[in-house]
Amino acid sequence: MNKCIYVLTGLLFCLSLKAQSQTEFRVYLKDKGSSLELLESPERFLSTAALSRRALQNIPINNRDLPIAKEYKQTLNELGAIPMAHSKWLNYVYVSHPQPALIASLPFVERIEFSKRHQSFLCGVNSGDTLDYGFANGQIEMLNGDLLHQEGYTGTGITIAVIDAGYEGFIQSSAFDSLRTSQRLLGTFNYISNDSNVFSGWGSHGTSVLSIMAANLADTMIGTAPDANYWLFTTENIHQETPLEMDHWVMAAEFADSVGAQVINTSLSYQLFDDPQDNYSYSDMDGNTTVITRAADIAASKGILIVAGAGNEGGTSQPHIAAPADGDSVLTVGAVNWQGDYASLSSIGPSFDNRVKPDVMAQGSPTTLIDGTGNFNADFGTSYAAPLVAGLAACLIEAYPSKHSEEIANYIRESAHLYATPNDSMGYGIPDFQLALSLYAPEYLVKETEYKLYPNPVQDHIIIDATTQKNWAAELRILDLSGRCIVQKDIQAYDAYRLNLNLKKGSYIIQLTGDINGIYKFQSQ
Repeated sequence: MNKCIYVLTGLLFCLSLKAQSQTEFRVYLKDKGSSLELLESPERFLSTAALSRRALQNIPINNRDLPIAKEYKQTLNELGAIPMAHSKWLNYVYVSHPQPALIASLPFVERIEFSKRHQSFLCGVNSGDTLDYGFANGQIEMLNGDLLHQEGYTGTGITIAVIDAGYEGFIQSSAFDSLRTSQRLLGTFNYISNDSNVFSGWGSHGTSVLSIMAANLADTMIGTAPDANYWLFTTENIHQETPLEMDHWVMAAEFADSVGAQVINTSLSYQLFDDPQDNYSYSDMDGNTTVITRAADIAASKGILIVAGAGNEGGTSQPHIAAPADGDSVLTVGAVNWQGDYASLSSIGPSFDNRVKPDVMAQGSPTTLIDGTGNFNADFGTSYAAPLVAGLAACLIEAYPSKHSEEIANYIRESAHLYATPNDSMGYGIPDFQLALSLYAPEYLVKETEYKLYPNPVQDHIIIDATTQKNWAAELRILDLSGRCIVQKDIQAYDAYRLNLNLKKGSYIIQLTGDINGIYKFQSQ
């Protein structure tokens, strides 16, 4: 009872300070009411795919999966509250109503929260390869994504949800023909217009983001997950800036969970507002403040890998990451240039509570993509770095379908080139997806195509014997299973090379790049 009195007192005080026209707010509910009885029948509110993903990762069904109680929504409707969005995970309804105090006094209401307005950031070349990546070759090779594809992992059977603005140009572009004809576009929804139209009237930022993953046009552009399934959601309103967009994002994430998505890519950031008194400050980027970040972390707890752009404020007076990139379970991606150097536009870390952010980096200065006319172009931003990682993460999930999303995220972090020495601009660095695949592969052989390695297990030395190459040179790296580089050196040999070692007992990865290439997992005794 005292809690309700404090909430109402604080609410009335806030109302005296705010303009009387403020009528939009979130209504947080105390419980799930009658929906609790559905807990024993999860098939009534989750798809078979969603249930299967949870079962594979040993994730229990809990109250957050339950829909909002119908009786609570009905009472709000009867009082004239206009529903605009809702979240079952966070158990709130976003409404418009002229009397917030009346709503706050309802017995099933825990509290109400006025929304902050935001300034959103709609964030944005090379030659062919084995899969004929065309203009996208360099941005994929930087991450060794081409080598992951060569192992047979191209996203088949994995569902990626893209939460973004509009997808103009999608219908015109031949790069999406295989996505359409193979019926891997599973559905669309526009949370602004409350219909399925995402292809006109809402810009083309989503098209560009999607193309980096889904494009499949040999010799011209192939994306990072060309064989994945996709859901396309529009939550970002390019015509005006309202706090409702974050709530729409939450609804899209919840729907993505219900249909069994394994990856969510989001290239939207929220920090600044039209009304300066409502600005999010750096202290709000603590992983627990904004509604979008809290929802992103819940999505991750459900087994969905959340990949977000860091933001494009690196060169401004407020250079730090913006929500939801501050989430502790969000894989945040910053931008580098084509040479792998930090791009000055990329927002920096750490999070306010001093966690490493961004997590990893990918090419965002510039990135090859498809624009709103359906043509190939290049643009700049962490928005375009994020889907490079998201698509390849989907391929990694294809390789390890029973691994929890947080394990997959950790594999990616641990494969990055600065994992042992992260910093505020690059995080853990540029990930190596071939290494991420091999770090947790079955024991011993991972890949052996161009050289032999023996003995295995190793005692004090190892022999690298090229089988098809004479007079070869290569860069050698030996890493432990945390991704820490133990040995790094340039070597040359006519055929075989002896490397003396003094390693602790355990498992290691040896990686060669140069005239001979490959990754091998070995044991030290």
